[in-house]
Amino acid sequence: MDDDTNKVDDSATSDQTDSTEARPPTVRHNWTESDQPSVMVVEAVAAATDRPTTELPPLQKTLDADALDALLNGQPSSVTVSFRYADTAVSVSGNGSIEVHVDGGPSEEDDG
Repeated sequence: MDDDTNKVDDSATSDQTDSTEARPPTVRHNWTESDQPSVMVVEAVAAATDRPTTELPPLQKTLDADALDALLNGQPSSVTVSFRYADTAVSVSGNGSIEVHVDGGPSEEDDG
C-alpha cells in the first residue's frame, strides 16, 4: 500500500488534476429560441453557476436589458455585447450565441 501512496504523491499527476479543476466552466446557449436575449442571458448564467435564476441579481442592475433586446433584435448581425454579470463574463452575439465564462474567484473584488 505504501507504493500506491507514493504514486498518488507524484507531482506530475497532481499538476494535471489541479489544472483541470482550475479551469472555469464555459456555458454556451442560443438565444434565438427566445424573443428576448436578456431572458436567455439570465438563464445561461443560472445554468453556468448552478444557481436558480431567482438567486441572481437583476440583470437591469448590470445593463439596460431593454436596450440589449433592441440591439439584438433577432436579425442576424455581427454585433457582440460583452459584460460582467453575477461573477461571470458574458458575451452575447447577434448570431444568436451566448457564452458565459464563470470566474475562478473574486479577482475584481481583491483589487479594491
